Amino acid sequence: MFTCDECLATNPYQSIVINRRSKATFSPSINLTNKFQSPILATLGHVQAQTRPDLRHAPARSANPSFFQALSDLFWHPQRILFLWNWKSAWLSIILRGPIFLAVTIKRGFFASLSALITECIVCAATAGFYGALVQNLRDATPLWLTAVFLVVFVPSVFQGIEYLLHLVRGTPHLRVAEIISAGVSAVSSLFNWYAMRRGALLVGGEGSSFGSDLHRLPKLLFDFFATLPRKLTRSRRTSEGSRDDSASPRSFTP
Repeated sequence: MFTCDECLATNPYQSIVINRRSKATFSPSINLTNKFQSPILATLGHVQAQTRPDLRHAPARSANPSFFQALSDLFWHPQRILFLWNWKSAWLSIILRGPIFLAVTIKRGFFASLSALITECIVCAATAGFYGALVQNLRDATPLWLTAVFLVVFVPSVFQGIEYLLHLVRGTPHLRVAEIISAGVSAVSSLFNWYAMRRGALLVGGEGSSFGSDLHRLPKLLFDFFATLPRKLTRSRRTSEGSRDDSASPRSFTP
């Protein structure tokens, strides 16, 4: 005849039956096991959260930080730019600006075009990735006009100067024409990056979604982006016409 300890050692299913029949005898041992398991599971979950950044929640950030405060935070914590290197912006920049240098230099031969394309891909991968990280950190900074001047005019001009020097050293033909077109594309793409990131697209790290979902949203974002200025002009004209009609209509006399 088996004792209770032998039953536990030989047949685990029988131990469950015995446990159900005599809760007072075996329930303390099971509770003791759970007490040992819960700290271990908590420790494993903590280690996993530390080693897997994608499982951690994004740090809390104020809704509308001031521009100088956000820029000061980046100055004292430059690792945010390194850790949030935006590969999505880098890929889009290569797709948009690479063909410009390929088309402009195609008459100079295959190797000249290939050299210009490789140089532009390297420049885009470096500058556009760090620029995307900068936009992601400053996208909600206020006032908006100061953030726009910094992100759309100042930073792209610096990167454009670096690009021009690299192509000049490489001896890229028709560089002036290519740089003029590239500067126009860079200005529009910089403004669009800021517009899209303010709406939760093209973000990386804990705040970002998959690149596939960003590409799925891209057509609507592009349509809304290019339709923003006509909508504002139409709205302002309607407002001015409405105020003009109100001023022209006779006012009723109220005693």
